[in-house]
Amino acid sequence: MAGRKTSSLQAFRKSRAYRTGVLARRLHLGLSAAVDRRLQEEGLDLTRPQALALMALVEHPGLSNAELARRNGVSPQTMHQILARLERDGLVTRSPHPDLKRVQALAATPAAVELVTRGSAAARAAIESAMRALTPAEQDQLIALLESCAALLPTAGPPQLD
Repeated sequence: MAGRKTSSLQAFRKSRAYRTGVLARRLHLGLSAAVDRRLQEEGLDLTRPQALALMALVEHPGLSNAELARRNGVSPQTMHQILARLERDGLVTRSPHPDLKRVQALAATPAAVELVTRGSAAARAAIESAMRALTPAEQDQLIALLESCAALLPTAGPPQLD
């Protein structure tokens, strides 16, 4: 019985499904590390979750903590911690929500806009460097293939591409 389970596991490890999952995860982790390294080299002291929160606020001022948490796939408590640091550093402001009395609307400060602009340029450069093994047409093809696969999955993951 153990031999059958072992051979089944070995077959899975050799399957396209397993290899796809492992390589997708490796690509994600590798790109994240490359972006983090480039951000540090540029003197931008932001974590990926902080950068994603700021990007969302730059593009969509007035979001609430809960909305930001949903967009970034983290708990409201985690987003609260992220926002506390960003607010402490003068990158986020809070104001009363126009429609909901117990909710605060968040906005990126001008310093945050500048930081996001610099950070997005650094992130783009890091990702483009990592993808240089592919031609632009191959990169477009990879994106299209990934979008096709992602469209079949539940929509529970951060960040949104809009």
